[in-house]
Amino acid sequence: MRIVVMDGAATGAQAQALIACLAPDAAGAPTLLATRIATGRGAAEQFPLLATELFAQCGWGHAMPDLAGVVVGPGSFTGLRASLAFAHGLAAGSGCTVVGVTGGEVMAPALRAATAPLGATALHCTMARRGRVFLETLGTDAAPGQVRACMLEALALPPGPLLLAGNGAQAVMEAAGGRDGLHLLPDAPPDPQAIAAAALLRLHAHLPPRAAQPLYVDAPEARLPAAGLRPAPLPHDG
Repeated sequence: MRIVVMDGAATGAQAQALIACLAPDAAGAPTLLATRIATGRGAAEQFPLLATELFAQCGWGHAMPDLAGVVVGPGSFTGLRASLAFAHGLAAGSGCTVVGVTGGEVMAPALRAATAPLGATALHCTMARRGRVFLETLGTDAAPGQVRACMLEALALPPGPLLLAGNGAQAVMEAAGGRDGLHLLPDAPPDPQAIAAAALLRLHAHLPPRAAQPLYVDAPEARLPAAGLRPAPLPHDG
């Protein structure tokens, strides 16, 4: 199986967007073949060009990926839409399967291993705009994790010991103001093998179903005009 993974969820001028090609080894574990990192705002919009480079490096054609595993959020509105649009475009051309995974699902195995000796609950934290952070809990075999947005200046964390991970973990730790029982997992770049592993779990129904569509935490900001939409134009005679 040929796997391409994408993560365009990171936000901000220093964001890193990842696209990579992998293939399972003899034991079925995803093995990295080649990867590219794009940086800055709109980085995920470079995925089509970077994919062409990657596929050539791996000896693939655009019709050859069998699975596209894509991080669906939470994160950058533009990055999520760009990466998923490209993945669905590949699917339309090649017939590959598109599978969406969240940032928390990608990190879940590492988080569960790290929380066990601490007796802590894991929270995957993703920086958002306007002084906010997205907090994602880990899911179970039966239900996906929950994601909510919090203002850093009015942070509401679950009780008990917590392990904070993700690119917003440090900001959450600082905003918590020295609360006892908080542990920090150092942030790391996107891991293509972890994305592929999570996508394979969902593909084989070892994770609850989730649509391969952007995970939007916030309600849409666009609103209909208060006076309603303009009437449709009248047909032109002649």
